Amino acid sequence: MSGLGAFIKKEIKEQIKTYRFLIIAVVLLVIGLATPLMLKYLPQIIKLAGEDIVIDIPLPTAVQALTEYADTIIQVGVLMVVLIAMGSISGEIYKGTAAMVLSKPVSRVSFILAKLFTLSTSFTAALILASAACYGYTTLLLGEANLAAFLALNGLLILFFMVAISLTLLLSSVFRNHLAAGGLALVILIGQAVMLNIPRLGDYMPAGLVSWGTGLLSGEEASAWGALRISLAIIVTCLYLTWLRIRNKEL
Repeated sequence: MSGLGAFIKKEIKEQIKTYRFLIIAVVLLVIGLATPLMLKYLPQIIKLAGEDIVIDIPLPTAVQALTEYADTIIQVGVLMVVLIAMGSISGEIYKGTAAMVLSKPVSRVSFILAKLFTLSTSFTAALILASAACYGYTTLLLGEANLAAFLALNGLLILFFMVAISLTLLLSSVFRNHLAAGGLALVILIGQAVMLNIPRLGDYMPAGLVSWGTGLLSGEEASAWGALRISLAIIVTCLYLTWLRIRNKEL
């Protein structure tokens, strides 16, 4: 995998130059800070909306805040993954950047892995910041929560993001149009989430990782090892197919 370090440096510079990491970090951090605050002060907000409004809202819990945070992070995060990665490969191929870079003695595997590594690292770092803020505010405002379960949840979220990244990179190598790659990636990711409700088949959908993680917060003993194995297989398969696509493509 010659040139991997150079490709990673190139991708990091682009992340910084285009403010992608900053945008990712700020958006996820806002979600991390806002979720426990919103749940804590929601009754007061509703009261301020009008004196005649009478709504019986149970007191929020730490588990509820962390679960709501995870659900919001995965929805917003996946959308950001698709928007950022959908032109990651096709853009370089059709602008000629890929041909210039890959004409040097470097491997195309390194070209692909550097993109996966950089995007995954960016989302992991942003998720760490957002999760620390969310957990801190949650314990401060709503009480203690299971830290080990929350850490496990974040690990599963990172793996799901890697599934979304690898899938979007594959489609970016297939379609010249960025919107086509991004649109199809979103359809597939939303579709597999919908299939969670299908008996047996739903047990192997990557979205089951998120349900597993939030279940850990509630003390549930259910697991999703099938979804974990399928997610790892999807990542490897998508990277391999992306490599085949680039290898057979005239740059």
